[in-house]
Amino acid sequence: MRVSIIVPVLDEESAIASTLENLRSFPAEVIVVDGGSRDRTVEIARQMQVMTIASSRGRARQMNAGAAAAAGGALLSE
Repeated sequence: MRVSIIVPVLDEESAIASTLENLRSFPAEVIVVDGGSRDRTVEIARQMQVMTIASSRGRARQMNAGAAAAAGGALLSE
């Protein structure tokens, strides 16, 4: 079964690269769901070639948006 890891973010420029680097060790699809960051969070995630989508702000909304985009049969949240 394929697993999707959903990472809801908002202005996480200082931590997103290390978070995504740590997640690379898992055999899973990683989806970053941005809630309207005003920093370089989205740019960094895209440079790391991770699926990045936009959503309304709010953890639940972002998790739901990530779940809708996920291809995995099981979901994990970061």
